[in-house]
Amino acid sequence: MRQKVQSEDDAKLRKALENMRYKSCTEEDIEFLTTRVAGTPPDRPCLSDPKFRDVSIITAWNSQKDRINELGASRFAADHGQHLVDFFSDDKWACGGENKDRGNSAKKSKLSVQHGGKISQEDQEMLWSLSPHTSDHMAAQLQLCVGIPVMIRNNDATELCITKGQEGTVAGWQEGVGSKGQRVLETLFVQLVNPPSNVKIEGLPLNVVPISKTSRTVPVRLHDDTIRHVVREQVNVLLNFAMTDYASQGKTRPVNVVDLQHCSNHQSYYTCLSRSASAAGTVIMDAIDQRKITGGASGWLRQEFRMLELLDEITLLRYNEELPDSVLGHRRNILVDSYQKWKGKFYVPSRVPDKIRWSPSDPVEFNSKVDEIEWNVLDKKKFNEDLKRKGLESFVPAKGSKPVAVNLLGKRKSDIVNDEGPNSKKLKSSENEATLIKPSGLKWDSTNYSCAYDSVFTILFSLWMSSPQRWNKHLKGFSPYMDLLIKGFQHVYNGTSSLENVRDDVRSKLNSFNKTGFPYGPVGTSVSELVHTMLGIDNDPACWIRCPDCGAKVPIREKISHSYCPVVERETSTSNWLENKWCTRDAGIYHCTSCNISVDGQWQSDTPPKILMLDILDQNLAISHTICIRGNKLNTKLHLKGIIYYKDFHFTAIVIGNDGHLMYHDGVKSPVLTDTNQLLSTTPVPDLVNWDGQQACLVIYARSL
Repeated sequence: MRQKVQSEDDAKLRKALENMRYKSCTEEDIEFLTTRVAGTPPDRPCLSDPKFRDVSIITAWNSQKDRINELGASRFAADHGQHLVDFFSDDKWACGGENKDRGNSAKKSKLSVQHGGKISQEDQEMLWSLSPHTSDHMAAQLQLCVGIPVMIRNNDATELCITKGQEGTVAGWQEGVGSKGQRVLETLFVQLVNPPSNVKIEGLPLNVVPISKTSRTVPVRLHDDTIRHVVREQVNVLLNFAMTDYASQGKTRPVNVVDLQHCSNHQSYYTCLSRSASAAGTVIMDAIDQRKITGGASGWLRQEFRMLELLDEITLLRYNEELPDSVLGHRRNILVDSYQKWKGKFYVPSRVPDKIRWSPSDPVEFNSKVDEIEWNVLDKKKFNEDLKRKGLESFVPAKGSKPVAVNLLGKRKSDIVNDEGPNSKKLKSSENEATLIKPSGLKWDSTNYSCAYDSVFTILFSLWMSSPQRWNKHLKGFSPYMDLLIKGFQHVYNGTSSLENVRDDVRSKLNSFNKTGFPYGPVGTSVSELVHTMLGIDNDPACWIRCPDCGAKVPIREKISHSYCPVVERETSTSNWLENKWCTRDAGIYHCTSCNISVDGQWQSDTPPKILMLDILDQNLAISHTICIRGNKLNTKLHLKGIIYYKDFHFTAIVIGNDGHLMYHDGVKSPVLTDTNQLLSTTPVPDLVNWDGQQACLVIYARSL
C-alpha cells in the first residue's frame, strides 16, 4: 500500500495485509475484510457504484480474465452508445507448425518466423474464436471502440512509456484489410493512463502513443489441447476490464476490485489486496476463504521470511556503519551465522513482525556449513564423455541379464524416465505409460498389520500408473502424506524403491501425526480415516448455486469434498446419493447478494474434484459405475476405479483397469493383482457390493485422464 494519508480503516487493512503475508490473519482481520465484500447492505461497497464501473478486476485465472474482458466490452459499448468494431489477426502456420504437440504447457516457440503454410478459412475462423490466453495473450480478435480501456502487452518503446502492463484507453486507429478479407488493425492510438512521465509525439495529443501491429510466432492451444504454432500479425494489446494477480504486481490502485475465488493461497490473496491505495477503494467480489489466510505459513516459508529479516537488519547496520568487521560472508547463511555469533542465536531485531519472531522453542534453523568449491572451466565434450563413462563403469549388470544403453544426459520434461535406450521416444499416451509396469500391489506386513494401507495404496498406484505425469499434478498438495506417496510411486516407477518401502515411509509419517489412528502392531487402521487424512480438506473445491434471476454465483457454506462418509435413510446408489447431497432444496438458506432473492438448486463448482472416495460401510448403497459432478461449463464424469472390501478384520481390494477388467488384490495371499476374468460392465451390482462374502466399505472414483 502506498498512502499519503491513513484512516482508521486503512490502518486495519494494513494490519490485515501484514498478517496475511504470513498466513496469520486474526478474527479481527477477517471481520474487517468481510466489510469490504460487495453486497446490498448499506455498509457494504456496491459494484453498481459508478466509481467501480470500469475498474479492471484482479482475478486469478487467465480464462476468467478473458471472459470478463469479453463481457466488459459489450457492456461498455452499451453504456456509451457505441458499436464494437471487430479487428482480426492475420495468421499463417509457422514453419513446422503442422506437427501436433500435446504438451502440458505451451512453451515459447523457437521456430523460424517464415511462411509455413496457408490456413484454411475453416481453421482460421476456429483460431479467431479462441480466447487470448490460449495464444500466449496475443489476441486473435479485438473488439474495440473509442474510450475502451486496454493494456499494452509488450515493451515496444520504454522511453515513450509503451511498456508491458501500461494501461490506457483507445483514442483511435488506422485499419486495413487482411489476407482473408477481414478487418485488421494497422496502428492503434492509445491514450496512456497515469504514465510515469508525460509523452508528447508530434501530431498527436498529450500522452497519446501509436502502437503498430507486430508479427510473432505464438503457440495456440486448441479445444482438444493440441498445440499448433502460428505466425500472427496483430497489435499487441488486450482489453483491460480484468487482469490477473500476476499482471497486477507493482501497481497502486486507488480503486481496487478483486475476485479472490480462485486465488490458490495467501500469497495470491496478498498480491491482489495489497494493490489498494485505501480501504475505501477496496472491493472484494466473493466470500473470503478463511483457511487460505489463517493457520500460519509453512515452516520453510517462515524460515525464509526470518532469514530475509536478518539480512535486512545486517544491511541497515552496515549502511549506518554499526556492523563489526567480524560479520561477513559471501553466502547468506555464512553471513547470518557470523551475525548470530555476534548477537546471539536467539536475538530478534526489534523490527521483526510478531508472526515470525523466533525463540529457543522455535529457533531459526539453517545450515551454516558450506563446502568450498574450486571453480574451473570444463570442456563440454570431454565432460560428457567422462560422465557417461563413469556412469557405465559403476553399473554392474545382473548375471544373465542384457545390458542396456544408458543416456545419462538426456533432457526430459519429467523425472519419469524411459530407459529403453538413447533413441527411445517419450511416451505420448497414458495407455502406453501404463504398460511399462505390470499391475501390482503390496505384500501384507504380518508384524504391523498393513491391509488398510495395502488396499488403498494399491488402487491409488494403479490409478497413478494410468497417467503418471498428470496424476502427479492432480494429487500434489492434498497433504504431505499424499505428496510423499506420489513421490514414492515415482521411485517405484524408476525402479529405485518398492511399494512396500513407500507404504512404510508414509505409514511412519502418519503414525508420527496420529499414533492412535495409525498405530503399529497387530491392530487395525480405519480406511476411512486413512483416506480422509491423505486427501485432507484444504483442497476441497468451493461450491455455488446459480441465481435464476440475475445469473450470479451464490457461494454456499459446504464444499464438494474429496472424501465422504454418507449417511442415507433409504436404499439408493452412490450416484443418486451424491446427486441428492449436492442439491439445496431449502430456498431460505441462501440469498443472492445482487438481487436479494432466495436461491436453491444444484451445486456447481468451477474446479470439480478429479478423485472422490466414499465410505459406504453398512449403507446398503448400490455402487454406480460412473458419477457426474456439475461444473461451471461442463459436467465432470468420474469413473469407478476401485473398491475396498472388509471381512474378518481384514481389507482386500478390487482394482478396475483401464480396459474395464476387475483385478483382485489380497496382500496376505500375494502382492500380484489377480485378473478375475470379469468386466465391470457385465458384473451384477450385488456382486460389487458383496464380493465372495466380503462387504464393500469404500469406493474410489476418478477422472479418466
